[in-house]
Amino acid sequence: MRISLKIKLLFYWHKIFKSNRVKDSTIKISKKGKGVKSVVFLLPNERKQAQLAAHFIKHDDKKNKFHFNYILDENSLHYYDKKIIPNAHVIKKDHINWLGVIISKKTIKKINDLGFDAIVDLNQSHNQNLSFILKDLKIPIKVGFQAEFSNFLYSIIIESKSIGFVEDNYKTIEKILGLE
Repeated sequence: MRISLKIKLLFYWHKIFKSNRVKDSTIKISKKGKGVKSVVFLLPNERKQAQLAAHFIKHDDKKNKFHFNYILDENSLHYYDKKIIPNAHVIKKDHINWLGVIISKKTIKKINDLGFDAIVDLNQSHNQNLSFILKDLKIPIKVGFQAEFSNFLYSIIIESKSIGFVEDNYKTIEKILGLE
């Protein structure tokens, strides 16, 4: 898959200027199957990817057991159910610079202060600059799909299945985090 020059520049910018800023911590995912209690989902902004992700998140009505939040670009709001808006952190154009770097310290602090156990990047595209927000977040478990920069971004990497249903990729995430 071809990666845009903008995404490559963003990767190298993070690699040079932010590589040691956030230290990864660890969290144990229980053998007893309790998994995580609070998860923030990074939602895709491309139409096709957003439709798949919207199907995945709309069934998560387990609010009494889990605490879910969502991070999404303001241009992709119309792809998702309005019910997620109260728990959404919407990234606006004035929150990012021309390269795609999140410059809103308030947004980063707000997400970090909520103390999530895990963040799940539902982007399966290689050209998602919003995925680089993960480097600024102090969340111990970072789950995402295999891509060129996935070793740099995630602590758990899911290999996308090219054969079969794409929904199986999302079910794998649910199993790993104990959300099913």
